[in-house]
Amino acid sequence: MKPKLNSAVSVVRVNEKILEFFKSNTRQQVRIKVDSDLILKIVCDLDGDKDIREIAEKYNVSEAELVGLFSFLAQKGILNAVDPAIDFKEYEKFRRVINFLGDFSTSHEHLVKMWNDLQSACVLIVGLGAVGSWVACNLSQSGIEKFILMDPDAVEKSNLHRQFGYTETDIGVKKIDVLEKRLKEYNPNVCVKKSYDFLDGEALSRFDGDHIDLIINCADKPTVDMTSTWIGEYAMKRQIPHIVGGGYNLHLSLVGQTIIPGQTACVKCFEKTLEEENKIDRSRVKKLAVKNRKVGSFGPMCSLIASMIGMEAIKILSKCCRPANINRRGEFDIYSMDVSYKEYNKRLDCDWCGVNGLYSDAKYPRE
Repeated sequence: MKPKLNSAVSVVRVNEKILEFFKSNTRQQVRIKVDSDLILKIVCDLDGDKDIREIAEKYNVSEAELVGLFSFLAQKGILNAVDPAIDFKEYEKFRRVINFLGDFSTSHEHLVKMWNDLQSACVLIVGLGAVGSWVACNLSQSGIEKFILMDPDAVEKSNLHRQFGYTETDIGVKKIDVLEKRLKEYNPNVCVKKSYDFLDGEALSRFDGDHIDLIINCADKPTVDMTSTWIGEYAMKRQIPHIVGGGYNLHLSLVGQTIIPGQTACVKCFEKTLEEENKIDRSRVKKLAVKNRKVGSFGPMCSLIASMIGMEAIKILSKCCRPANINRRGEFDIYSMDVSYKEYNKRLDCDWCGVNGLYSDAKYPRE
């Protein structure tokens, strides 16, 4: 064991009795009591070149005391206990991602497992437009190598101002083919399974033979209500985590909910609560026919929403911490740059995940 101070950690002497370790990525502080400057000298000398015996001899302390100190610091994510280049695939390429994950780990072994879980995960992304294309980019840059991409569309000129990876030379080419090429430019190890099908109630059944760790819904045709229902039902039956990826019914600033089957509110929980909140006297409402309705869209907003979805995906796939956007969805305000959230709790009377729900944990355990 050759302990090394985590590169994202700063060491500060608060006073004569307190030594603070500041974890830059998560803004967390770990403090220990000290009775001399010796510990500070030892900690600042942890460069990964010396083992515990060598450190003990240099500073004239017992190995047992150092083992206790280093075990505590490693548990708090302060130390890397071994050479990361040996334990992590493509460490130099992804070392900043690995260092970030390290602040959420409880040990070096835990960090290795998190990284392996992330790289081996398979993500199904439905819809490769203004949100889905950026989500795929973010996840590929974060080390994920297995994708199932579903989108029937070809690149159009109107896509270029807000969607990742497409250029004028790609107009007329299927989005999946273009995006596969871009992802492989980031990481040649990326493997893409492609589906050019339109999403409907049956299309997803073609993936029954694939192990899928996460589904991200970025499709809005015919409506996000409908695509969320199709994907939600498929995912609930198979106990697959899924995320509603923004753009909810012409609402581009919405950050969709993260759903963990059996643990959080599902699509039908949201739908049932929304129906109660928005109940109106329809006899007084006249529907106006508006053909070819289009809303404005803005590249930075699309990529921002996609980044938030990407962060939720990393939490799920690496199992590093609980996702933030469960039982709620958010709305980004472009004027104030704030995100406001509204809670939607899991319902006992839900047709899917309630006490007598069709897709409860007990009835459909994940294989």
